[in-house]
Amino acid sequence: RVLSGTNTEGQPPLVGQPPSEGQSYFGSRPLFDKSQCYEFATGKLANVLGPDFAQSDSYKSRVRLPDAPLMLVDRIMSMTGVAHSLQPGKIVTEHDVLVDGWYLDNGCLPVCISVEAGQADLILSGYLGMDRESKGETVYRLLDAEITFYRHLPRPGEVIHYDIRIIEFFNHSGTWFFRFEYDGTINDTLLITMRNGCAGFFSEQALAAGEGLVTSKIVARQMKGSKGSDWIDFVEMQVEGYTALQLSHLRKGNLGDCFGTQFDQLQLNDPLVLPDGKMNLVHRVTQIIPEGGRFGLGQIIAEADIHQDDWFLTCHFVDDMVMPGTLMYECCLHTLRLYLLRMGWVAEAADVVYQPILGVRSRLKCRGQVLSTTKLVTYEVSIKELGYAPEPYAIVDSLMYADGKPIVLNI
Repeated sequence: RVLSGTNTEGQPPLVGQPPSEGQSYFGSRPLFDKSQCYEFATGKLANVLGPDFAQSDSYKSRVRLPDAPLMLVDRIMSMTGVAHSLQPGKIVTEHDVLVDGWYLDNGCLPVCISVEAGQADLILSGYLGMDRESKGETVYRLLDAEITFYRHLPRPGEVIHYDIRIIEFFNHSGTWFFRFEYDGTINDTLLITMRNGCAGFFSEQALAAGEGLVTSKIVARQMKGSKGSDWIDFVEMQVEGYTALQLSHLRKGNLGDCFGTQFDQLQLNDPLVLPDGKMNLVHRVTQIIPEGGRFGLGQIIAEADIHQDDWFLTCHFVDDMVMPGTLMYECCLHTLRLYLLRMGWVAEAADVVYQPILGVRSRLKCRGQVLSTTKLVTYEVSIKELGYAPEPYAIVDSLMYADGKPIVLNI
């Protein structure tokens, strides 16, 4: 049995019974299996946590996991904390990287899914009392996170073990927030940490009144970027953009049909380009500006159209459709990849992989939302640092807009 919390007699009460079948990769029986995680996402909370949570199911919305395909919690190993206490707690979960996973990018779990799979702070915040406090009148929104990777991205067959902690709840001017963090490990080797996480619970009126990011001081301040002493320009760059048709050619590996004659004669059979399918997140490039951006090393501006039935809206969440912040993060990474490809950083897919720079912290700030009513999102990526040692790398700042409003900053 897996125990959780502390009762008035000092004994830890049961949160729930483990399923009769199934084990984790590490041999322990889970507290909740995948079918119960889906119940968290789309069913009744009381069916998993018991009748004391039936009231949460009567509200017009509650804290829940995403539905498929973004329900990434394969099992919950333990949950510690006092129900409805708004006190600190902890949840431990696992995610299996599937051999045929829809999300795989050149044989790796992409950055956004590696981060998003640590999503069970949602369950924990509800268990610890946010549903009872908000009564369905407010909804969860991620505000801040700092992400650092420590090893290469997960590969099929690996299992990520997430240790997620809510550090504190606090109320500011009538709005509830919580601070949280997590560690993600694979076979006891650290993969990822998330620190200084902050999420809040906002009314529809508060979200509608939000002005987005205050970016004037950040974006307007010019700074000098840097290139390694061994820097080489592989191809000539110029101001240009690419249509949806050109990007579709690129996704098929036809570099010259997108980037022009400089790329026509490359002897590549299967170049690593942009993801497709559900991960087709960039629809056109409005401008590439060599030596542009606030660091003077280059800038790329791209766009995507938003539709009411987009998969990332309809599954996230079933009673509160909003684009996840982690996917916004991935959109900017794909935009950066376009710039790097245009610089001539092209190779056979079997020989290279896009990876986060190990040990370099990435700070994500979300101050707005992409909804089913949003029409257009814009990604603005500015190159900050480029080099070839120890491997080719780029460090950038990115800014995302929803219908012209700045909503996400990554620095």
